[in-house]
Amino acid sequence: MTSQNIESLEIQIKQLEEQLRFYRDYDSLTGVCNKHVFYETIQQILDAVPNEIFQIITVDIERFRLINDFYGTEQGDALLQYLAHQLQSELACENSCFSRIGSDVFAVFLPSKNGGEKAADKIVNICRNYPLNMEIIPAIGIYEITDRSIRASLMCDRSVMAGKSVKGNYVHHLAWYNDSMRNLLIEEQDLLNNVETSLANHEFEIYIQPKCNMKTGLIVGGEVLVRWNHPLKGLIPPTVFIPLFERNGFIKKLDAYVWEQAARWLHQRKQQGLSVLPLSVNVSRSDIFSMDVFAMIKALADKYELDAAWLEIEVTESAYSSRTDEIIQVISQLMNEGFTVSMDDFGSGYSSLNILKDININVLKLDMRFLDNNDRKSKDIVESVVHMAKWLDLKVIAEGVENREQVDFLLGIGCVYAQGFYYYRPMKLTAFEELIRDESKIDVRDHLNQKTLEDWQLNFKDLFHEDMMSEALLNNILGQVVLYSFDGQDIRVMKANEQYYNLMCEHDMMDFYKHDELPILEEDRPLMMAALLKANENGDKGSEVIVRRYSSKGVLWVKIRLFYLSEINNKDIYYASVSDVSDYMETIEELKLAEKRFYLTMESGRDTIFELDIATRTAYYAKHTQDDFGLSDCVVNAPEGFIEQGSVCEGYEDDFIQMYQDIYDGKDQASCTIQAHMGDDSIVWNHITLTAVKDENGKSVKAVGLIQNVTKEKEMEMRKKQSQQTMKVNSAG
Repeated sequence: MTSQNIESLEIQIKQLEEQLRFYRDYDSLTGVCNKHVFYETIQQILDAVPNEIFQIITVDIERFRLINDFYGTEQGDALLQYLAHQLQSELACENSCFSRIGSDVFAVFLPSKNGGEKAADKIVNICRNYPLNMEIIPAIGIYEITDRSIRASLMCDRSVMAGKSVKGNYVHHLAWYNDSMRNLLIEEQDLLNNVETSLANHEFEIYIQPKCNMKTGLIVGGEVLVRWNHPLKGLIPPTVFIPLFERNGFIKKLDAYVWEQAARWLHQRKQQGLSVLPLSVNVSRSDIFSMDVFAMIKALADKYELDAAWLEIEVTESAYSSRTDEIIQVISQLMNEGFTVSMDDFGSGYSSLNILKDININVLKLDMRFLDNNDRKSKDIVESVVHMAKWLDLKVIAEGVENREQVDFLLGIGCVYAQGFYYYRPMKLTAFEELIRDESKIDVRDHLNQKTLEDWQLNFKDLFHEDMMSEALLNNILGQVVLYSFDGQDIRVMKANEQYYNLMCEHDMMDFYKHDELPILEEDRPLMMAALLKANENGDKGSEVIVRRYSSKGVLWVKIRLFYLSEINNKDIYYASVSDVSDYMETIEELKLAEKRFYLTMESGRDTIFELDIATRTAYYAKHTQDDFGLSDCVVNAPEGFIEQGSVCEGYEDDFIQMYQDIYDGKDQASCTIQAHMGDDSIVWNHITLTAVKDENGKSVKAVGLIQNVTKEKEMEMRKKQSQQTMKVNSAG
């Protein structure tokens, strides 16, 4: 062996040793050090800087497993890489260190002066800025190092422990470690140790809280609740075990158990020939994101031979805070099957009636905490919500009614249904059965998913109630809303809120109100008038139209949703919600241009690009591609069609077929490297990449294919392997 070969071998060995050292000490995905190096580095810094106070901050990503499940592990890996990079970029300072100590847990060691709430705020912003159609929520724990004698690993454990105390809390993301946390976590773990056995032993008992018609006082249904009757600890309140189960994922099993118990009870009532009152069950955001809720509810209805109207589904308002499209899809499936769907706890979070026009539900459950202050403003808001729900054809049930004063107020504003301590507290299933044994106390005809005479009555006073047009309603709840009048020619603003004027007028509001009927492009005015007439014809369904107006920033596109209300002085009156859809319309235009550019590139460029229609499994490509590959003008039944035409060399068919199957199965991207027969009878190495194009519901509809000739790279790779084999033979000799 020559000295040159020996020197080359030594360089390769050194490079391999460096790679091994990296894989030993660092996380290969994110590039930050592993926990063992992290612990050693902490100890070294603490020894070197005895007078500085330090902190360990841990960042645990809420529902990270769901991100992998719904977006794929590639997206999950990309998120972890982003977090590692941004944490170092935002928090790196002298004597700091970063590590990935768990699958989705990062740890930061840094001086206290650089940590605390300021560091936590930066971490929250890092998560919020990640471009994903799902809110990234961190659970942040901080342990300030006061005892340097304990192991660094134990310090990290304490920080993680603090973080766990805020997991599942979507308002507070930060917790500081204190000694009481350790005792609390021990108690929680004690509850979790035998939870599966508790479920099997039926320690979780079904309770029912009746729902009542406040006018008649009769029971019209019930909400299914659950209590844990622990053999040693007694009755454990849901405020203790529900958040705990939400954090560790057991809530899915408990919810499924409750759903089945409710379905079984309804079936028993039917089999015994007894009156059946609808029961509502709770479905959480984590249920929808981690289970096929529609399939499970449908299966229960089929198994127990239930009328869909008997099993109502309550989805909490907070579930709509992110990934609304997925929630809407599940709700639509349930409603199309005949199930009643309620939005639960409306008013407990950041309520906006704007979301109600986008979500198809039957019932709005109004949280009576709206009236905690018992002031005029709170009552105005509740009244506005009830009136608006009527316009949207929603039943309203007030939840948490506790006194006669609340009942009288709710009846006065048109809310008929309620549940709460004023009527009945939650009770055991046996007590509920005993209660409804007296059929004079129930009304099986009064279902929340059925219309009553009141629902069809239009009260003119309600529509133009003084409080209905208050600033509290118009500026804080509805978004951009307006009342238009239309006499057949002129469209004028009767009344609108500040958000509407901000969108539709860049000048003085009074000037706009007095002199401008509707500032849209003249060529769009016929579209607007047609939409007004259509709203008259459609009744409660209304109509919508997209029109344009000029602004200082150019053309503004606005979507106007119109509802006909009544006629006053020979003028039709309309309620309208208005939204800016400029970004959406501009995206549509850009997509049209991009599609044109794509086809021009296919025809004129020498890059090998093709399009795959997923529904028909047909591949389309430019004329030069057809000639280069010796193909027909398009290939039907891809990938088999390519194989049948002889494009794929023998031995590479499986990889080629799997790439297409991955795309058909919903993956964002798939690739393979194969040997291919070209049109001139040559054989080349091609690297093929398919990238899915998805519709607004996330379904893959097309894919763009890119074919790269990698023959040179493959030949170089083979020569390198041959050289390495020669070196091995020489070294052995």
